[in-house]
Amino acid sequence: MCTVVCTLGTLLLYAQSVWLPAGPQQAVGAYSVQFQHVLTAQHNQAGLAHLDHFTAGVYTERRFMLQALNLYTAAVALPTASGTFGLSVQHFGYSAFQQQKLGFAYGRTLGSKVSIGVQADYLAMSMQQYGRAATVSFEAGCLLHITPQLHAGIHAFNPAGQQLYKDAQEAIPVVYSAGAGYEVSPDFLLSASLIRESDRGLTTRLMCAYRVMPQLSFQLGIATDPQQSGGGISFSWQALRIFISGSYHPQLGISPATAIVWQVKTKNQLP
Repeated sequence: MCTVVCTLGTLLLYAQSVWLPAGPQQAVGAYSVQFQHVLTAQHNQAGLAHLDHFTAGVYTERRFMLQALNLYTAAVALPTASGTFGLSVQHFGYSAFQQQKLGFAYGRTLGSKVSIGVQADYLAMSMQQYGRAATVSFEAGCLLHITPQLHAGIHAFNPAGQQLYKDAQEAIPVVYSAGAGYEVSPDFLLSASLIRESDRGLTTRLMCAYRVMPQLSFQLGIATDPQQSGGGISFSWQALRIFISGSYHPQLGISPATAIVWQVKTKNQLP
């Protein structure tokens, strides 16, 4: 019974699929340059192009305070002369129901106005008494740097409609998203995005991030369909950043999360 409840609660009621990177507060910098880091680049691989030092990050979330709905993500990015390569691993669920995602990504700039990124995904699911299934898919994104402060982009996950089974009894969603970010100042970012997932309505997400001082910043966000709100705070010490955040669903409750990012500061990014 627990398996049924957790699966339905996650797949039908949460604002995004478990196959996608969790953490709405980590998405705030996805359409920016100065606010970009290895976890924001999980939402649009074109962001990898703006990471010019080796960086690594981990993320954990307990959805709706249920141990069975824990999600863990680890990601690294390695810049080279020809672009930035990334590797990410994601695990969701518990002993009776689990989903895993392994991604190998690449991002680079095309001149000063365009950044692109692509990721090959290995997706697997296992359910007690039903066995395990896996498939390969991909996702890709693009960022347009309209002005030094204004950035826009698009992203597609599983655009080919790959499924775990040939009869599509376990569907992997096709997800398209588009958004924009405006860096009002080096310390303040406004961001908005639209997300369209197969068999679901359109989700709108509004977010902002504000750096109070070099070592302290805040993030806020709201989303629709279903309605969600959330916020977070981050602390920086040299190359280490610690994020503590959470989101609230009116019916299902609170989902606390923590992220740790190790990233050398650059002149184009916030500490």
